This record gives sequence, C-alpha cells and structure tokens, in this order.
Amino acid sequence: MRALADHLGNMPSIDADSGASRSVAVVGAGITGLVAAYELRRRGVNVTLYEASGHAGGAIRTTHADGFLAEHGPNSFVTSAPVDALLQRLDLQDDVVEANPGANRRYVVRHGMPLPFPLTPLAMLGTKLLSFRAKVRVLMEPLIRARRTPDDESVASFVRRRLGHEVLDYAVDPFISGIFAGDAETLSMAHAFPRVAELERECGSLSKGLMAQRRQRASDDPPPTAHQGAMTASPPARARLISFVDGMQTLPAALEASLTGTLRLGCPVRLVHRHESRWTVEAGPDGAARSRTVDAVVMATPAHVLAAMELPAALRKFAAPIERVEYPPVSTLTLGFRRVDVAHPLDGFGMLIPHTEKRSLLGALFSSSLFPGRAPDGYVALTCFVGGARQPERAREDTDLLVERVLSDLRQLLGVRGEPEFAQHVYWSRAIPQYTVGYQAVKDAADITEWQNPGLYLAGNYRHGVSVGDCVASGIQVADQVAAYLARAG
Repeated sequence: MRALADHLGNMPSIDADSGASRSVAVVGAGITGLVAAYELRRRGVNVTLYEASGHAGGAIRTTHADGFLAEHGPNSFVTSAPVDALLQRLDLQDDVVEANPGANRRYVVRHGMPLPFPLTPLAMLGTKLLSFRAKVRVLMEPLIRARRTPDDESVASFVRRRLGHEVLDYAVDPFISGIFAGDAETLSMAHAFPRVAELERECGSLSKGLMAQRRQRASDDPPPTAHQGAMTASPPARARLISFVDGMQTLPAALEASLTGTLRLGCPVRLVHRHESRWTVEAGPDGAARSRTVDAVVMATPAHVLAAMELPAALRKFAAPIERVEYPPVSTLTLGFRRVDVAHPLDGFGMLIPHTEKRSLLGALFSSSLFPGRAPDGYVALTCFVGGARQPERAREDTDLLVERVLSDLRQLLGVRGEPEFAQHVYWSRAIPQYTVGYQAVKDAADITEWQNPGLYLAGNYRHGVSVGDCVASGIQVADQVAAYLARAG
C-alpha cells in the first residue's frame, strides 16, 4: 500500500455550509462503520467513530511474515458501483489487484476427490460431480410447481424441492459453508439468497427466471446506433473479484487514515440514550468514560454487541430479536508449503467440502494462485477454514491439533507431503451472522427500533448482507439516511 501520508491527503474536507454544526456518533469501526463515518464526514458532518478494540477494520486482518501474506478474514470481494466509487475517492485504484482469470474454477470434493464445479449448462451435463439421475432431476426443474405458501423456508428444503437432494449435498451445501460457514438446514432461503427465492416467486421456476433475466439484460443493452459507433458506446462496468497488493487490510487502513481526529480506538461505548431530540453516548475505558451529546447515532456493531450494552428500555424492548442472531465460531489457518510438496495443480479459487464428506475442513482457498505475492517463489499458500455452524467445536481446538486435522485432509485431497513451512491460526469466536429461518423477525426488529427511536440507525452485516461489498453499500446507505435525517431536523 502507499505510504500513510499519501492517503492522509485524501481526507474528506468539511464544508461549513453543508452541516458541520451537526454531530453523529458511529459505534463500531468495522468496514460498515468506517465507510459510514467516512461518507458522513465527506458530507460535512462532525463525526466521532468509537471502536472498543485497539484496531479498525473488524474481521479484515492481514499479516505479513516470512514472505507470506495471510488473510485472517475476508480474502477478496466483488466490485460494484458503490465499491468502485469508494476506491476512487480513496485513491486506491493502483493498489487493487484482480484475481487470476483462472480463479473462477472452484473444486468441490466428492468421494475424496476434488472435482471442478460446472459453471455452464454444458459442463453440468458432463460433470462427474453429479450422477446421471441428479442431472435429469435438474433438467426437470421447470416442471416443478412453485411453492405458494408465504412461510419461510430453509435453503435445504428449497433446493431439495426444486433440484433434489444430490444437488443440495454437492452443489449448494459446500457453498453455504464457503459464504456463511452455515448450515443449509437452518438458513433462510428468502434472506440468505433473496434473489434466487424471487426467481421462483416471480417466474414459477429457477430456469424460467434465469432465462427471463437474460432476455431483460439483452433488451436493456441494445447495440450502439450508427451515429454512436462501437467505440463510443459505454457498457456497464464489469464486476471484478479483487483484493489489494498488500492485502485486504489496505481498505480499512485507507479509511482510517482519512478519519484522523475522528476515530477513537480502545473506546467502548457503554451507554446510549435519547434525551429530548438528541442522543447521549457514554464511551471510554473503565474509570475514564466520557459523555458526548450528538444529533444521531449509527450502531455499526455486530448484533451480539447490543446485548452487552446499557440501552434504554424503549430501545431494548424492540431490539431483542437482533441480540439473538447466531454467530458460529470459525478458525482460519494459513499454511505455506513448498510447491513441490503439493501434488494438486491448485489451478483455481479453492476447494469446498460438502458436509456429507465428513471432513474437518469446511474448505481451503488457493491463496497464492488467486492473487500474486501471497507466498515466496517456490512456495504456495492455502487458507483453510474450520468450524462454523457445521462443527463449532472444531473451531475451538488449539493450533497444534487443528494443524494436525487439517493436514490429514490436505494430504488426502490435495496430495500435500511433509510439514508446512509456515502456519498462522486465528480464532473467531463469533464469525458470520446466520440468516436463519424466521430472520424476518430480526429485520422487523431493526426497522421498528429505528422508527421508535428517531436519530438511531442500525447497520452492519447482520442486516444487509455478509460480504465486504454488502458492508460498503450498507455504510454508504446509512450515511445517506443520516444526512437526510439531519437535513429534515434543520
């Protein structure tokens, strides 16, 4: 990453006429809180960002050691219009590194063998990942009657009903582990994968819905007219899978550098309450807490943090479902090997392991194949994930036992020989929020909590999606909402 001084030059300026007299407290300096504070300050709002721990960025953590780059949280994210705009404002375009074009290949293990996941209809017909019977069942999907009852449904129930149990076991379950570290039997289809659920609801089947989407895209993007010319047409920006040359922590570090004087590290918020039309925030270490009165508060903490805070009865009354959101534990283990000691070509994004395979691993990313600079010349790096909702007890094991279990799987699945030359283990006691069946109660609780408490806003990955891109969009969205509230309040 560029020197910190380079990014300090991108500190958003405050326009005295655009609302600098207004003040906002943002609680939680994960990526959502950082983006929200950055966007509010850019709009001229006086912001204080509180973070209980000693570092910003939440689960985004990168370390460099012995020539290896280890990501202990998110390893990459997909660009979007909000993400691209943020990267441009932070002047991070030259720090961005795109994933290896071959990284779209994902391996899924079946009967102890990693097999490429089919990405096209033709590949699906020829794959060994699914049996002939399962492929026929997929082709019958348009004939399956759509479910008309409004009840919430688990991902497992939805996939079995529309595509069969084998597709659930070998095509959906492993990706559930990769995205949520979750359990398909308990996750809500409507909330974990809302766009897929909408296809059935609106079009009657997944196949019909996908074809309708293709037709819509074709009609929305006509060829350029003669007077425009092909060279002057402006196609929509291509979504890219990216990280940064020096790892994912580049993003929160750049945001932190742009928030000098705003961020309070090691400063837990202990009390939030409303007094007349404003909010009082009490924050600081034991014995040194201070109060600050602000016009609005953004709670950008994990859902479970609300349970540990002193909150007014009016807020606690409605927030109870939020406090019960599940966060299973996950351990990440970054291992480095000599290239000659790994038989598998590692030619893709990584390997996912279905629950039915009975392994310790949830999956492994081929980190050094995905992005350059993740391992020294002649070495490879693998980022392995253990635990989650499937096997929470495994995530809690000590490093030596965890390495032993993971090595056993890697030797059988990837042909790893010998011992790792590099190992780093990070344990997340609460990793990713689970959008379980009945999750609408959580979203309703967030909505009514905000409605009953004007000037209070709830944001984060338990509300608008768990990916880094989702969190960036959530931070921008809540900043827009707060700015509009302050404008209305005069």
